[in-house]
Amino acid sequence: MTTLPRHFVPDTGPALPNAGRVGLRVFMAVATALFSLLILAYAMRMREPDWMPVPHPMLLWWNTGALVLASLAMAQARRTGARQAAWLLAGGALAALFVFGQWMAWQQLSAHGEGVTVNPSNSFLYVFTGLHAAHVLGGLVAWGITVARLNADRERVHRAITLCATYWHFLLAVWLVLLAAMWWITPEFVAAICGPLYGAAP
Repeated sequence: MTTLPRHFVPDTGPALPNAGRVGLRVFMAVATALFSLLILAYAMRMREPDWMPVPHPMLLWWNTGALVLASLAMAQARRTGARQAAWLLAGGALAALFVFGQWMAWQQLSAHGEGVTVNPSNSFLYVFTGLHAAHVLGGLVAWGITVARLNADRERVHRAITLCATYWHFLLAVWLVLLAAMWWITPEFVAAICGPLYGAAP
């Protein structure tokens, strides 16, 4: 009978991926599918004759800058060091500023008579910005839990910060796509890609 060495460790195969990383990837895939379908519905709806141009509040560009800085801050927070906590706090604060800025943009639109029911284009603007803001708020919940556990096991904290940074980059990418869709997709562009609307006058 063969005797195994005292310190023998059986080969159990490759390590399983981190559950948090897998869960985040699945969530981002679902969110990507959701926003993709919304953009497709947006492009199809603008071919109707009652469509009006989407409002373009300039505040959205300032909010975009805040989200870009939030993503950069979270990227810095991934680096272990004395300023890791400061970068993490900055990333969350800038993301919160982005959400507040979106709310301010809604207030400006409403004050100028551009409510959610004025035109289908307005409805899509509110849906895009509102749904994205909801995803940012969800990220802020995870961010808050990470901040509360900064004094816990260093390895676990680093994994949590890495997940937060990945999600922040994802939020930025989604927002840039939405912004591009609202600014540069027009009925003429959709007609050039998909052809004229069936039954429309030539």
